[in-house]
Amino acid sequence: MVKVITSEKTKNLQKDSQSKSTQKKYENDWLKFTKWTLKYHNFHPLDVDDDNQSAYSLTSNYMQWLHQEKDAIDVKGKSEKMHYKTNNVKQNPYYKDKYKPSTIERILASITWYYRNNYLTKKSNNPGFTILFNRKHKEITKTIKSIKNQEKDIKTLEAKALVKKDIIKIIDKINNSSEDLVNIRDKALILVGFYSMCRRSEILNIVFNDLEIFEDSIIINIRHSKTDQSGEGRKVLLPIKNDNYCPVNALKEWLETAQINSGPLFYKIKKSNNKDDFKRIEKYSLNKNNKKISLSDASFNLILKKRAFKAGFDMEGISGHSLRRGAITESRNKGVPLHRIKAQSGHRSSEMVDKYSEVENIREESAAKEI
Repeated sequence: MVKVITSEKTKNLQKDSQSKSTQKKYENDWLKFTKWTLKYHNFHPLDVDDDNQSAYSLTSNYMQWLHQEKDAIDVKGKSEKMHYKTNNVKQNPYYKDKYKPSTIERILASITWYYRNNYLTKKSNNPGFTILFNRKHKEITKTIKSIKNQEKDIKTLEAKALVKKDIIKIIDKINNSSEDLVNIRDKALILVGFYSMCRRSEILNIVFNDLEIFEDSIIINIRHSKTDQSGEGRKVLLPIKNDNYCPVNALKEWLETAQINSGPLFYKIKKSNNKDDFKRIEKYSLNKNNKKISLSDASFNLILKKRAFKAGFDMEGISGHSLRRGAITESRNKGVPLHRIKAQSGHRSSEMVDKYSEVENIREESAAKEI
């Protein structure tokens, strides 16, 4: 028998088996699980005995804590990674809510991955081995089912859908005659977010070379997304509008004003009394891979919350997702065929489009009226 081991180069290659976003979520989930285990049990999760029970019991107890204990809500949305510590948790519209069952299942996926891919410590009875963690183990499935049963009658807060009339109100509160860079950026960000129907992460991942700019439209190449990890990509169109709410004109103005011809489209802007000072745009900051840093998810949320508040909306429930939900809702209400909505939004199933859209007036839309 010839024994073959995985080379270091192969192991490094395998690190990209998950998307960067998934890697970040899994890492933060595991760090929180580790912190909880150390605090309440005084040992590391990888110290458990490989007895086909300890890891399941520990994980099941943790899921119960996430679901029922106030301490869990207090740390919700906080990152355990040092360079994210300064993020404002309140930028997340769900920070006051209990963990949803779907979020707990995602955390379970993170724990499963780490147990399967990390060796047990010397404190375990089987150091140097991994646990082939099974999410279908009876200890886990009983806990998950109980959480779902307790939550099924509770309606969780979802992002408010901002339909076109809402977008008009928000944009009308932005001073168009101003040379304030923040106003120009925010208008472009909101209109691109609405008309593209893209996810927040997709918008922030767009770079200048993803754009095909024409006189009457802009086509955006979405290289990869949440439901397209293999990177097949899709193209979405921003249409020209002959009014103050045109995503094409707004984006062109921002690109020209900010002198963006490479890298991400949207950046943080430093506070200054000189509203038109080009140096305020933080477009030259680089990450550890020497790539320009886009506006963050949290900043996107906060921008939209503040703009919506100025237009008279309650900030509660407003997030970057409100633009996507609103555009899909607007399309459904205007009778746009499902296949065209899915092509723009990137949804794989019609069921998800139904879930994301909202009927504004059930008295007008009820199927019962047609029978």
